[in-house]
Amino acid sequence: MRPARSYVDNPKWRRQHGWRTAVWQGMASLGLTGWHGLPVSRQWVEIHRRKMPMRHLDPAFEKFRIVQMSDLHYSPMVWKRYLEQFVHWVNDFQPDLVVVTGDLITGGYFWSGRVAHILKHIKAKHGVVCTLGNHDYSMFGKRMPNHGLNRASHLEAALEKAGLIVLRNEPLRIHHNGSKTPLTLVGLDDEWTGAIDADKGFAGVGEDEPVICLNHNPANAESLLPYPWQWMLSGHTHGRQLAGRLRRPYTHGYYAVADRHLYVNRGLSYGQRRKRWCRPEISIFRLRCDSKVHNPAIDPAFDGKPVSAACEA
Repeated sequence: MRPARSYVDNPKWRRQHGWRTAVWQGMASLGLTGWHGLPVSRQWVEIHRRKMPMRHLDPAFEKFRIVQMSDLHYSPMVWKRYLEQFVHWVNDFQPDLVVVTGDLITGGYFWSGRVAHILKHIKAKHGVVCTLGNHDYSMFGKRMPNHGLNRASHLEAALEKAGLIVLRNEPLRIHHNGSKTPLTLVGLDDEWTGAIDADKGFAGVGEDEPVICLNHNPANAESLLPYPWQWMLSGHTHGRQLAGRLRRPYTHGYYAVADRHLYVNRGLSYGQRRKRWCRPEISIFRLRCDSKVHNPAIDPAFDGKPVSAACEA
């Protein structure tokens, strides 16, 4: 029993793609979208590292490190043990700031306090900033707006009680190492439920500020071009492409949108990856005072690899 328990608690296998694909396919055929219960090999989760060049960035922010997590979907299908390992890994990266771009939960009110308890153990110099996604409101979208609003507010209260920062259509300005000019984050609320209000979120944010927009669903990136963001960090898609009229313009990885930068994180859990399999992802960005870099390359200082095309649409 002891060897088996050790194998489950500390998986040593290097390649999990094949058997995990089979598990997800089998569960999807039964109407289940994916069960995440056990720890996973660190080699199975993709760590994407990128430079983040920004105009008007104070030199004090040079090499400032931001870690992005997304789509945790804490619920009866996604267990505490599965999510806790990512907190430990993120702490190993010694981030200056961690952002969580929506869909923290999938279940009901019960899971709000529990996901807050997990995330409060993240160690980052400037804390953890969360924005909300469609599942944080509920599965019913605009059909039950009061229910969704109550659940989102309950989640917000639980996260803030645990010491995390929640942005819902509002900016946050961060100073670092005596910087004269702050780094500006604008966290937008969920688009699917109609809670997004970009006018409110960008109110008072100037063109001369280095701005990162946190926006769960990247589908509306082009409609947000009138606002002064340079980078947008999103999630929502799990790397999946949809068919027909629901086809997504942005599914995973880096995109140049006009003169802006968009990065779509594939998330950490939840299923529905049966046809277009994409591994879970943690993204790491290092800020650079370099406005000339339009298509930022992988940062060699991280010894990273190029963004995988394994999830191509």
